[in-house]
Amino acid sequence: MTPPPTIPPPTPGMDPSSDSIPVHPRGKTIPARHLPRLRPSLRGEAPTETLPMVGSLKGTPYRDPRVTRAVAEEQAAAEVMDLALRVGEMMLRCGAGARSVEAASMAVGIAGGLPDMDVDLTMQSLHMQCRTTSGKVITRLRVVRRPKQDFARLAAVHTLVEELVNGEVDVEQATARLREISRAHRTWAGWAVAVANGGVAAGVAMSLGAGWGGIVVALLTALLNDQVIRGLSTFSLPAFFTSAIGGALATVIAFIAYVMGIEGWIPISPSDFAFVVAGGIVSLLPSRTITSAMEDIISGFPVTGTARMFEVMLHTFGIIVGVATGLGLSLQLADALSLALVPPPITKLAWASGSPTVVMVGAAIVGASAAVVSQSRRRMLIPAALLGMTAVLVASTLTGADFGRLTATGIAGVVLGFAARIVALRLKAPAVTLAVPGSLGLMPGLAIFVGLYRLTQRSDEQAWAAVQAAGLAGVLTAFGVIFAIAIGSTLGDLLAAPFDGAVRARRQRTEERKKR
Repeated sequence: MTPPPTIPPPTPGMDPSSDSIPVHPRGKTIPARHLPRLRPSLRGEAPTETLPMVGSLKGTPYRDPRVTRAVAEEQAAAEVMDLALRVGEMMLRCGAGARSVEAASMAVGIAGGLPDMDVDLTMQSLHMQCRTTSGKVITRLRVVRRPKQDFARLAAVHTLVEELVNGEVDVEQATARLREISRAHRTWAGWAVAVANGGVAAGVAMSLGAGWGGIVVALLTALLNDQVIRGLSTFSLPAFFTSAIGGALATVIAFIAYVMGIEGWIPISPSDFAFVVAGGIVSLLPSRTITSAMEDIISGFPVTGTARMFEVMLHTFGIIVGVATGLGLSLQLADALSLALVPPPITKLAWASGSPTVVMVGAAIVGASAAVVSQSRRRMLIPAALLGMTAVLVASTLTGADFGRLTATGIAGVVLGFAARIVALRLKAPAVTLAVPGSLGLMPGLAIFVGLYRLTQRSDEQAWAAVQAAGLAGVLTAFGVIFAIAIGSTLGDLLAAPFDGAVRARRQRTEERKKR
């Protein structure tokens, strides 16, 4: 019986896996160097491997973290995981997106000596798991209920994570610092936030071209609306109902002011009715959730992003239902009182109505007021106002150059997102703390009102179809503008990511000069 062929030992200097291949039953072999080789372009790709944790931080402010300690004991690993979990929980509670929460949690784990840690974030639940050197699996789970915007606290946590990954503090110091951050009072009192809500509505009305009477009415309407919504919070109503009540209340108050203006009791023009309602709509829009939802969907968190987007749609639909209800009641009362509501022309949308100077002042007021509503730090008010002015200036300039509404708003969103990341990183804060306040000046409050007015007004049978189609198109255009702002700001944030290192280095040089 012929023995099976044997493979001779590999020739020195050649790859053992591809040296010689038996091709004859007597054992004759042909050297592998004589066999045809596939071209590199025809070779198959390398097998897909799990992305390491450090690779997951690419494009985030926490890239290239330094390991502050080597974790070997189970207790030490549990301490690092607890810190990462509390960091992620606080960022999620204060208004950060899923991508930022995951990056910060992973950065804390790597800096604490956990190179193998899994982080899973789904809407409100944060789940972490790691395996120690001894094979012990440690798992943590936290559910975040009823998040509330607090950009000052979010910026403090962001700064803490940066210092941890840079080796400026260790895990024990970071744990103590995080405890202090969680116990600190909020930056702005409740009355200041209420006034800031009024400032958002007044700034929007000013940009739209309202007179002083309309601006004051918008301010007072938002103040009253804020107090009513705060009172309703004791009943734990879902956001849909509070949004609907707020939208209806803003519309009814604006109509009452309109009637008083007709009687000559207050200095308000008929077109100010629409501007006051538009200001109330913008102050009620969930701008932070819109930006976070689009960021999550684009960044690879489809489940969380879709859930947040559905929440945005439900919240916005609640505002629309409330405004439509209040507008229907106002039209009924107007017919009963033989009055005629005069909405502005459909071409007067967003920033296009007022003079350039008034529009810029209104945009600055909206940006600064929105920063207060978001509980940002005091040093962020001026940057938020300037970014709001920049975004509105870009959008109005492009609109004047015959760009489409969606295109102009999307480009303005890109500029806003790019500048927000650069400026916020220089101020030791995440980009969302400036992108959200700066975007409110672009929100389409007037487009929503005009569309709803066309849907609810009476007309003859021949014009009814055209009016309804125009109203529906206006509402859909408003939704398109909202999404264009969110997508544009997210794209701008991604485009600014390569400049993180240069901005951080410049910030460190500035801090060193101040210490001298």
